Amino acid sequence: MELAKAASLKLDETFSAPDVLPFTTEALAIIRSRPDLQVTFEEAFLNMKAVAPPEFVEVCMHALRWTNVKLAFERRHREVVAQNDWRREPYYRHCLDAFEDEWEDASDFYASYFRSPDAG
Repeated sequence: MELAKAASLKLDETFSAPDVLPFTTEALAIIRSRPDLQVTFEEAFLNMKAVAPPEFVEVCMHALRWTNVKLAFERRHREVVAQNDWRREPYYRHCLDAFEDEWEDASDFYASYFRSPDAG
């Protein structure tokens, strides 16, 4: 959560999506070093909308592809669409896009991470 908050502050200053990468890279390293805490990390991602920039969640979900998080985002997306909540809909749609193999942002904004040998 602290890395997500720090990423939010940075993006508030720069408005440059790739500036999220140092924060996501560190978060992914921590997450991957503790597979025993996956459920805890999944809960964190499901509850960080208020503190994390969407870019942070998108990059991490593209790298991790956690099924439980994707299913929860799909459910939430259906709910906001059913409620005609078009202010919240883009958040879930963009997060869901990040789960796709051909997520365009991975080869554009975040290519320096996803095309590196250490990318997950």
